[in-house]
Amino acid sequence: MPFEGDSPIVRLMPGMLFFDPKPHRLMTLLGSCVAVCLWDSRMRMGGMTHSLVPKSGKVRDDAIHHATDSAIIELIRRMSAAGCRSTQMQAKLFGGFAALSSMKAGNRIGIANVESALHILKEHAIDVVAQEILGEGGMVICQNTETGEVIGRKIEQMLMADGEPITAL
Repeated sequence: MPFEGDSPIVRLMPGMLFFDPKPHRLMTLLGSCVAVCLWDSRMRMGGMTHSLVPKSGKVRDDAIHHATDSAIIELIRRMSAAGCRSTQMQAKLFGGFAALSSMKAGNRIGIANVESALHILKEHAIDVVAQEILGEGGMVICQNTETGEVIGRKIEQMLMADGEPITAL
């Protein structure tokens, strides 16, 4: 599923963010976590966050990027330091899913992650130009940081090795 090209591939795990002025292809797998892909069309640079919890209030300092709010703010800071302008940035938002069918009614963390991301992006006047959020399952996404393109593949249901749906962990 990764994009064609020669730029390095970086796989983001939960709690990571990535920005480099040089082109990269970024990949991540999402459930209730949220990924925000930012891109500045003028500078042709982008980056991604993959956060687990909505707010940084009770997060340890060494896990600050696990929080949606602080991860997005840090990505904006890093991109701005490289010459990008938040007024030129666009966001694509993914995640906040209920990974297991039994979680659908109680997907508070996924919903809170999405709300936190939308709040921070609005606060920084960054338009969300695409999104695939909430619902069941999960998603694999890939971002080309040079073009801003993001492609994704929805994972409808998690299955056990015998093909039976997973209903609880």
